[in-house]
Amino acid sequence: MTGDILEQRELLVAPVEGGEAGHTRPVLKIQDGCNKRCSYCVIPQVRGRSRSLAPHAVIDEIRKLCERGAREVVLSGIDLGNYGRDLSPHAVLGELLRRILDETAIERLRVSSVEPMDVTEDLIAIFAASGRMARHLHMPLQSGSDRILAAMHRWYRAEHYARRAELAREWLPDAAIGADVIAGFPSETEEDHQATLSLIERLPLTYLHVFSFSSRPGTAAAEMQNQVAAQEIVRRARELRALGEKKKSAFQLAQLGHTMRVLTLNRSGKDHSGQWTRALSSNYLDVRVSGRWPSNQFLDAKISDCKDGNLIGISV
Repeated sequence: MTGDILEQRELLVAPVEGGEAGHTRPVLKIQDGCNKRCSYCVIPQVRGRSRSLAPHAVIDEIRKLCERGAREVVLSGIDLGNYGRDLSPHAVLGELLRRILDETAIERLRVSSVEPMDVTEDLIAIFAASGRMARHLHMPLQSGSDRILAAMHRWYRAEHYARRAELAREWLPDAAIGADVIAGFPSETEEDHQATLSLIERLPLTYLHVFSFSSRPGTAAAEMQNQVAAQEIVRRARELRALGEKKKSAFQLAQLGHTMRVLTLNRSGKDHSGQWTRALSSNYLDVRVSGRWPSNQFLDAKISDCKDGNLIGISV
């Protein structure tokens, strides 16, 4: 092994499961590092070049996780869409997903985050074709302004992103579609900020992860002129989070009366209505299922209410 992260060519297997965190859903990293050079990001310097876990190793790990009782596995990576391009022979994420579904008994497979230009029709079709694929796509956006996307060294523009999000909604009408967005990137004007808000408003997104820009030493963004004032970043982030909450709430309310298959998690509680157990739906919604249930159990829950930002479900 070499001490230079940029020379690393192997990815070690270390699924995150159980332990003190009490994870019900193991997270299996199948890709690490990044070959891209977004101007705000230090990942290439600290995590090295993109490298992938060979398909046979992924299959073996998921089989082992299933043997240990896993019912949902989350595939993670820094740049999952780049999975397999470093391998010989090359592999692709879509084909890996097909193999996992064909060659393992995992009951639900979830993919963490995929860059928008890697969310192809073929990939979406895999999600649509199998009930074992979680109805959940997370596509980083970062900005709705083409000028800012160019300054970020992102390799798509707002309308490219919009077409991918709309395609995902067309094929997966009940899916969660999430996005990352950065508030206050250097030189971002109020017009740029409003362009981001307008794009998000019209897209079929169901939640946002909002990040306030923070300068990272060694990145191109840290050296840029026209840094946005801290109070402006706070305001813009607040407005983005409010829009994200509005999107999330609308998606939650659309579930009322529906019955969804949920996986119980390692958390329970009690309120005025009685005991409840936290569970997660295929489309990434937290549901409080009435009653005390063991973790890692699939239930069919009818959504009866939404209170204080929580969906309420009754096992049927």
